[in-house]
Amino acid sequence: MILALILDIDGVLVGEKIGVNSPYPHADVIKRLAAIRARGIPVILCTAKPHYSILPIIQSAKLTNPHITYAGGVIIDPIKDQIIETHPLPKPIASEIIAVCLERQFYTEVYTLNEYYLLRRQVSDLTRIHTHILQHEPILVDALDAIAKTQDIYKITPVVPNESGMPAVESALSPFKDALEITWSLHPIAMPHQFCGIAPKGISKRQAATTVLSHLGIDASAVLGVGDSTSDWKFMELCGFAATLENGQDPLKALISAKGDAGFIGGHVDTNGILSIFDHFHLP
Repeated sequence: MILALILDIDGVLVGEKIGVNSPYPHADVIKRLAAIRARGIPVILCTAKPHYSILPIIQSAKLTNPHITYAGGVIIDPIKDQIIETHPLPKPIASEIIAVCLERQFYTEVYTLNEYYLLRRQVSDLTRIHTHILQHEPILVDALDAIAKTQDIYKITPVVPNESGMPAVESALSPFKDALEITWSLHPIAMPHQFCGIAPKGISKRQAATTVLSHLGIDASAVLGVGDSTSDWKFMELCGFAATLENGQDPLKALISAKGDAGFIGGHVDTNGILSIFDHFHLP
């Protein structure tokens, strides 16, 4: 019996049909999420996005339980206005990373708890696309130094145009590798751009999932985890049940298929494939 869900958002609940399932899930998906939560089953959203970007989903489906944001950097229940746990980057390291990213001329976003910042000179078409994804305008500044020194930074995100730019970012960050968790993600409407999430060492969706389930008193063996990329497997691996969608990455599909009856591959995100996953696991 499934007692809780942990769901990635982009590529799982949100697709690339603007006004239909982007920037928020299709109305049928919201309705189903609400029905599941109304039966007493926590629906934990698990994303690298800030909490304000997923707040409309949480509110419309009445998901009154903790959610994982900033890829584990902040665990929060926005409806109750309750922060369970936060993990900002150490200020000196944050300052150094920002300096390195800008020196290499990476498009770089810097995230505090409730805002994100971008250099005015880096505004581009990508800014418009990412503003749609996050449903929040960046604060444009002429320098990022003061922000890193005076505010808690929960995520730094250099963005490259495609996979060929990833090695340059990883090379630039290699001096900090013992202090950081580095993950890559993409979004259906921003492809082929690759988004690098930089967080403190040990902070991840997996660590956050363990914290949330402990907070709720639910054993991971009774949890369904759903994602669309191999990076999501870090938290899905903990779950007794796992699923992905038709648009999920092939290596993730192989891992899920290996789970036998406890795994399932549903339809495409743009045809509300998450509903077929809910049906398969007999969720309300």
